[in-house]
Amino acid sequence: MSAHNDDIDAEFQSLVASLGETVPSASSLPARDLDDTPVDESLHLEGGRLSVALVLAPIAYPEALHSLLALSGIRESIVRLKPWTAVWLRVETTPTDEEELDALLTGQRPMPDAVDRVARAVSRLSKYGSVALMSWLMEGDGVEPGVSGRAQRYVGGEPEEAIPAGLLLGAMPAATEDLLLGRTTPCDYSDSVSADGTRRGGGPFGWFRRKSS
Repeated sequence: MSAHNDDIDAEFQSLVASLGETVPSASSLPARDLDDTPVDESLHLEGGRLSVALVLAPIAYPEALHSLLALSGIRESIVRLKPWTAVWLRVETTPTDEEELDALLTGQRPMPDAVDRVARAVSRLSKYGSVALMSWLMEGDGVEPGVSGRAQRYVGGEPEEAIPAGLLLGAMPAATEDLLLGRTTPCDYSDSVSADGTRRGGGPFGWFRRKSS
């Protein structure tokens, strides 16, 4: 493994480890670039509901993550959240009455099957695993606007302990929140890869060019 990949793994491990602390220090937060400008918009949800997931991976290049997941038959959009990458999924969820009651009593919703499948696959790519972030959004006439979320770590293809979602978001680039709230999608960012493998900002084979430079 290259020294660069070792650094990415170490930073990802540090991110997960820091969630045991009360508040991340300013020096530990990732530096923001132009793609990290916060988007100040109200939620405009088609049908009044939206569910979005991000699966974080300690892999530097979106093209690399896309290619590795394609070997497992998974083809989803990838966005770079420096210094990591994330799989972006828009999830169709229709909670049952039992799930809604459980969420009300426990404050936790189950991770959707589609997200769980991707998170398990991503977690097998690195010894440090993956982290799945899920958001459920709701608004509309007669409905109090609300956002609920969940964060779950996966290692070696298996789910582990839940992670405080708010604390994790505080240690992530601002684009993370915009993606989870449906304000933006991967196509709004440079260095993203669509589900079909098309890369924004540099054309095809950008990963190979950067690796050889």
